[in-house]
Amino acid sequence: MAGHTTTTAQIKEFYDGHAKEIQQHVGVNIRHRSIMQRLRRAGLRKDHRVLEVGCGIGTLTSLLAKYVSFGTIHAVDISEGAVRIAQERFKANGRVSLEVSDMSDFTADKPFDRIVLPDVLEHIPEEQHAQLFEILAKYLAPDGTICIHIPDPVFLDQVRRERPEILQIIDQSLSIQAMVERFAVHNMVLHRYERYGLWIKEPEYDWVEFRHSAGSTTRTPWSKLKTKVDEWRYKIGTV
Repeated sequence: MAGHTTTTAQIKEFYDGHAKEIQQHVGVNIRHRSIMQRLRRAGLRKDHRVLEVGCGIGTLTSLLAKYVSFGTIHAVDISEGAVRIAQERFKANGRVSLEVSDMSDFTADKPFDRIVLPDVLEHIPEEQHAQLFEILAKYLAPDGTICIHIPDPVFLDQVRRERPEILQIIDQSLSIQAMVERFAVHNMVLHRYERYGLWIKEPEYDWVEFRHSAGSTTRTPWSKLKTKVDEWRYKIGTV
């Protein structure tokens, strides 16, 4: 998948460097543990088949591998360098498989019980999201859940204004409404939407869950969620 202004080659080169210079020195932190906590709340089981999109060097993968002790994890990343590091980490674990892919040509022989995108969707050019969501919906089990963790768009807008130097090669502020509309084409509905602060009190991250429409019992109207976002935008003076 290549963006209009940023090529796939440029993205791969950036994340090859990011894997070596940043990811290997960070390790597991409270963001990864927060994602795991929410995955468990979303019904992650020890025998599940999990797809992780944007695995990097396998930091979250290591937590998934410990918890999903009787299931399997298939982890995918666009960076060959990151996947090589992850393959070395998990070479003795037959339940973890890794693949270099930008997801445009992704295929699988079985559906996944949980699909997780841990702070990766904002780095995939938005014009590619429609195709990506089609693929995710295709390979999600009938009672499965797609779990998305992204920087809160209001917070990310603030970072873009005040500290643009810390942003990655692509770092988009994503609209939850746009996600809802794109997934709706594939009969997927918003099951859970949470904005929360991790290092500060104000919302830094969003946790979003989508399910097949037949499998969701707690659908929340977007209009109600949008009101909460608009209230926060007004509070910090961005509208």
